[in-house]
Amino acid sequence: MSATELKEVKLGFQIKRRPEQEIKVDTNCGVVTVTIVGDRTDSRLFPLITLHDYAFNHATQFNSIERSGEEAARFFSQFLVYHVDIPGSEENAGDLKGEYPSMDALADLIVHVRSSLNITKRMVLLGVGAGANIALRYMIKYSKTVLGSILVEVENNAEGWLSWTQNKLTDLVTKPSSLVSVGEKTKTEIAYELMDKHFGRSSPPNMILEDHKSYALSNIVGSCNPYNMEQYYHSYVKRTAVVMDAVDTREKPPVLVISGRQSWRNDATVEARSALHSSGHETTLLEPSPSHMFPLEEAPKKCAVAMMLFIQGLGLGLSTGLTSPDTLAETYAEDEERVVLDSSNLSNV
Repeated sequence: MSATELKEVKLGFQIKRRPEQEIKVDTNCGVVTVTIVGDRTDSRLFPLITLHDYAFNHATQFNSIERSGEEAARFFSQFLVYHVDIPGSEENAGDLKGEYPSMDALADLIVHVRSSLNITKRMVLLGVGAGANIALRYMIKYSKTVLGSILVEVENNAEGWLSWTQNKLTDLVTKPSSLVSVGEKTKTEIAYELMDKHFGRSSPPNMILEDHKSYALSNIVGSCNPYNMEQYYHSYVKRTAVVMDAVDTREKPPVLVISGRQSWRNDATVEARSALHSSGHETTLLEPSPSHMFPLEEAPKKCAVAMMLFIQGLGLGLSTGLTSPDTLAETYAEDEERVVLDSSNLSNV
């Protein structure tokens, strides 16, 4: 059963299906898989590039939000979606050879995707975690090709000593003493270690995350290559800081930053948003609560409404009927939760 089929069974409902095509693209990082969703002959659609976190691929990362309801369906229907699987993360991938690409090289990968697939319009970027870091690097370097970015749980700094120590402790706890190299680990052991990078030793705090963890684990072990995914994780750990200069004269695409209020990445994400704002980017911050690690899964409606409002501010999605800013407040009122937004960025929607 494919990841898409598994997700449809899990959610128990269908939305209108769109044409889907898988293409192999030669890039600076080798051959990558790009899944295109939408009608490629429809000139009205703008390109949306998605970039997933480590331990996931495009299906395990984005299927949940894509199929979560009406607002999400409306959002994705505005785009010709290009789901980019980071090298080695696609289903049935063989073992990658040689040194794994750096985060800067992975950002340049988008240039090759754009050229090979003849993407000429300015793009909207949607990245999560490590994928958000890649999207941020691309946006800063190639700002003229970006219409706006949605960055989920993004970090702009290099890994700090505290995070480095926590990762080393996790490795010691989860790695049996008999294992001394990657080659000696089983797929299942690596899959659980990658999940521990997100969840730590504690159990997920709710059933949504428990289901999401089980779903991701089953796909890593069943149809993906955890050895490659582990290399992606290590590339992210070795990342350099993203330099955002307020004096830079390049264009400053607007950004929607999303982070779960209880997420272990929340402080770093809020710091990244502040750096973006200080460097001249118009930014909006959405902090759904309760949300511990994966806001797109834990708060899909809130995220989808905010994403729809964001692209309406970019001039997209207006023909489908406006999403009112009140809709977001109403969504939070349903659960008696609180959102933190830079309302000035939504005032013109």
